[in-house]
Amino acid sequence: MASLNQLIAQGDVCRCLRSKKLHYRGDTSPEHVSSTVEGWEGPFWCVHTQSLTGPDGQEADTATCRPGRGCCEVA
Repeated sequence: MASLNQLIAQGDVCRCLRSKKLHYRGDTSPEHVSSTVEGWEGPFWCVHTQSLTGPDGQEADTATCRPGRGCCEVA
């Protein structure tokens, strides 16, 4: 399972997508923090709008912030 950073680096999701777990520095053992996108509960937000929606007004998350979306910026 890929982490959000890996998905961004691979160009699978928008490079402007963020999650609070990108900033965790504590215990990262599997029973405390999941490093996979599937284990994350969000919220996700867009760097451009600083909100839960992207510039196009649609939700910002790993399912929708993908290539093909008008505002998506891939690495």
